Amino acid sequence: MFKKIKIYIGILAAFCGTTAAKAEVNIAVVAPQSGEMQSFGTELINGVKTAVDLINDSGGLNGEKINLITVNDKCDDRLSVATAKMIASNTSEKDKISLVIGPYCDNKFSDVAKTYADAKIFQIIPTSIPEEDEAQTYPGLAKLSGDNRRQSTDFYNFYNKSFAGRNVAIIYDSENREIVDIAAAVQQEFKKHNALERLRAYSYSSFDDTDDLVEKVLEDKNNIAYILGTPKQTAEVASQLKDENEHFIIFANKYKAQNDYNEIMGKMAEKIFYVGLPSLADNPNFAETLVQLRLKGIEPEGLGVYGFSAVKFWQALVEKGGSFDYDRLSSAMAHGPVKTLWGETTFFPTDKDFALILK
Repeated sequence: MFKKIKIYIGILAAFCGTTAAKAEVNIAVVAPQSGEMQSFGTELINGVKTAVDLINDSGGLNGEKINLITVNDKCDDRLSVATAKMIASNTSEKDKISLVIGPYCDNKFSDVAKTYADAKIFQIIPTSIPEEDEAQTYPGLAKLSGDNRRQSTDFYNFYNKSFAGRNVAIIYDSENREIVDIAAAVQQEFKKHNALERLRAYSYSSFDDTDDLVEKVLEDKNNIAYILGTPKQTAEVASQLKDENEHFIIFANKYKAQNDYNEIMGKMAEKIFYVGLPSLADNPNFAETLVQLRLKGIEPEGLGVYGFSAVKFWQALVEKGGSFDYDRLSSAMAHGPVKTLWGETTFFPTDKDFALILK
């Protein structure tokens, strides 16, 4: 009981600490502001805030000012669900939330998405999600970046262009469903291109320690490793492989290379390839927006572009539907093209979801 009370007090504090006075339309961004993922949460929040500030500076949206609330869920399962329930419980005209951007981490995604849908709160997921969660769909749920299998294609394409013919070890944590999804997708990608004989899979759980794992990876004459695990797991395996062979090529997930990883790797981290979401700042379709932001002295950083784009997508829906209402926004998304920063986009209903892929 004491733990539950602490959780809810923490959420209330997050709301109280960020609420602005006399705002008509509330939106919330749920992202880690502490812990291993803090830097990425900060990037995302800064992007959302930039878009909100630009809207408010130009007179608001549909004549209304936007009030941004930031909530720190720490990428924690309990906080993720508790946060959604707390947001959904604010039903008064003054306090209700019209839009939630996030959560950044996919903890309890199904429970969270259902909570927002039941409360008729429009939800935008700005970053990629596990394959299992891609099938979760509601009329007011928009997934801007698809599922996290995309990085398997990016990894294979880079491998094929730069290291084709070399043996690859994919090292993964079989206890983590997101990582298992990515590892399976990498295997499928190599199989699709008739290169599966170049790929070998190694699960942490199959070895007594990292020494045995590294020994086996080298014994099997691998030249490359794609390491998927916690920051500590990734760093320990990567550093040992580099100690044994300084020319060994290592790939790691950008969003897992935090805290423990940096402490263990030190300067060696600079010699690793990192796989993550592509930067929209390099997207030619985003060029005009990027120029406008730079003229205002704003340089999008990392995931900030995804947070910025999420708000601008919502703005396009509000302008198209002429309302902040959940049903009107859902209808605007589902019927006909939506004008966005990257051109007009149409959401096609499928057996899975409505998904917009930012490329």
